[in-house]
Order: sequence, then C-alpha cells, then structure tokens
Amino acid sequence: MRRSWRIAVAVIAATALAATGCAKDSGGTGSATIKLGMVVAETGPIAGAGKTFANGARIAADQINNGDLIGGGKKIELVAKEGSEDPAKSASVVAQLVADQDVVGIACCILSTVAGAAKPIVDKAKVPLVLWGATDVDLAAPPYVFRTVTMPQPANEKLAQTVAEQKKLATVAYGVMTDNSGIVSQAEAFKKGMTSAGVQNLGQVDTLSTQTNFTSAATDLIQKNADAIVVAGTQSNAVGLIAALHDKGYPGQIVSGETISGTGVYKSQPQALGNVPFPVYFLAKEATGAGQAFAADYKAKYGDDPDDFAAQGFNAIYTLAMGLKAAGHDTTRAGLSKALDTMTELDTIYGKVTFDHGQLNASSSVQIVHYTAPDGAIARWTPSN
Repeated sequence: MRRSWRIAVAVIAATALAATGCAKDSGGTGSATIKLGMVVAETGPIAGAGKTFANGARIAADQINNGDLIGGGKKIELVAKEGSEDPAKSASVVAQLVADQDVVGIACCILSTVAGAAKPIVDKAKVPLVLWGATDVDLAAPPYVFRTVTMPQPANEKLAQTVAEQKKLATVAYGVMTDNSGIVSQAEAFKKGMTSAGVQNLGQVDTLSTQTNFTSAATDLIQKNADAIVVAGTQSNAVGLIAALHDKGYPGQIVSGETISGTGVYKSQPQALGNVPFPVYFLAKEATGAGQAFAADYKAKYGDDPDDFAAQGFNAIYTLAMGLKAAGHDTTRAGLSKALDTMTELDTIYGKVTFDHGQLNASSSVQIVHYTAPDGAIARWTPSN
C-alpha cells in the first residue's frame, strides 16, 4: 500500500509538471484580484481541526480585503479545494492549483505526509507554498516552501519543564503514536524538557494512528507507576488514550500537546481532559491588538473563540498577503516567492515573529493552558487545577 501511494503521488506530480513546465509565470502585475490556493481538510479523519484551519484563513482574507492591507485596492480570492488531508488526494489538488496560472501562491497541509507530497510539485513549478501545519522537522525549504505553523516542539519542551518543576515530578512515562514522524518529533521534545528538569524516564508505550481501543496501552502505562504520563498523538489518538487512562483511574498528572485543542474536543471527554495541561501559541481571551481583532471577527462569524489551529490558518494567508504587499507591483509567483524569501520578521496576531530559513518562530508566545468546566473554556494552567 505504501508503494502504491508513492507511485500515485509520483504520477500526479509528473502530470502537474507537464501541465506547467512550459507555462509563463502567473499573476498579472498590478492585478486588482489575486488568487491564492488553499488545500482544505473539512472532511476526512481530521475534519475537526481542518475546519478551524480553513475558517481562520477565511477571516484573514476578509480582514485583508476589508482593510486594504495589501494596498492599492488589491484584494485576494481564496480558491479552496478539498484534500481531506489524504496525501494522494491532496497532491492531486495541489497539481490542479499549480495548473491554474492565476493562482500565485498556495496554503496547505496539516500532516507532514501531505506536506511531503505537495513539496516536489510546487518546488518544480516554482509556486510559493505556505505550510500552515505539518510539524516534521526541516519541511520549510525556501524559496518556494515556507512554514508559518508555530512549531510544537519548543512549546512541548517548555511545557514539560514547567509542569515538571511546578508538580515536582520525579518520574515520567510516555504514550506515543509512533507511525507519524511529526508526532515522534513532538514526543522527543517532551522528553528533552523532562530530562532537562531531572525527571526519570520509566519507558514508553507505542500506539498507532489506526488504533481505536486504548485499554491495553493505558494499562501498560499505569503499570510503570510514573508520577506523570505524557501523551503524544494526533487528536483522536491522544484523546482516546487520555480517556482510557482516566477510565482506569490513573492518579498522576497527564500531559499532552496542542493536538488536543479544538472545537468540541472537551465536550467529547470532559472528565478526562479537564486537568490536562497543553501548550498553545494563541489564547483568544488574552489576545491584544491584531490578535484581539482576529478573535472578535472569528467569534462573530463562527460563534466560537479561535483556537491555535484557526490562528495558524489565519497566519498562513496573512503571511502570503504581506508577501504580496512587499512584492509591490510584481504580484506574480516569482515576485511573491522573492518577497517571502527575504522576509525576516512580521507583525502578526502573535505579536512580532521572525523567520529563519522560511520557518516562523514565535517561541516567546507559548502559553500553558487547560480546559475548564463546565463549557471547556481554555484558561492558563496552574498546579492547583
């Protein structure tokens, strides 16, 4: 199956390159409306997070157009296509967007496997791609692939250190979804933070993305008698294991990553998730300036506070738009690529961020939070919670 998937992606990539290889650079200089592609995941296995990514992006487009943020009356039009966060399907969608010569840039990808499928297509066609998710290391590759996701690794490391110190942890065990390289990388960051705080690692229990029953994994973890258990997985995987640990009466501190954030997550397991700290880069209730305006517009349109995923969707489109602003009259693929490649800092809803080799850095914005009863509002976590 893995070999078949690779063949499918290779065929799609070859088709895209054939369609674009002799085409002129897209985008009219000074065009009043500029098209940006957006590969969404509003259906499929991670549709919960996918919808908030897309909704955040739509708020960005509204603000950019209503506020004339690019300047000169230029507006953006989002060309959204459903990829369901499936690598082959998403690669096909990226190929379609690349073939549309009016699309000058693309935002995409929650999973690293999807980003891996998209990269060779845009790189060969020289179309700027901004990754709004995909947490595997070294995915940013200027001048055509940039990443505005706030990386979970430094956030996880800070979370581990903080919880270890405040809870005075002596031992820890890990439940890790091991068939996703991005999640494995996130787990390593948790381990780095715990180790630096002097916490002894009592071992790891592996889980898989296809797993739906976590009783055995929870039992194995509890038997390690650790003061804390760190759960690293995608949303459904992490929530499933946390719920199993709660159901089996684990008395220690459970810690997890930002994957457990999102609309409706708390309501699915309110008793299990209430005292689990996780890191975020964006906390709507404490946002100021541009972040506060984003939070207000998002809630007015969708009825909920924006979470980290919505913020990441917003920042991807906002960064592309600021690249277009910097490009001036040259709103072509080449002009946008050059502008993004020379971008070193930007004022965003997180505050001022920097870019290092195409990777956004907002590590100073990390906040440690948890869900609160009765409605699952997110607030700062303290050891007494």
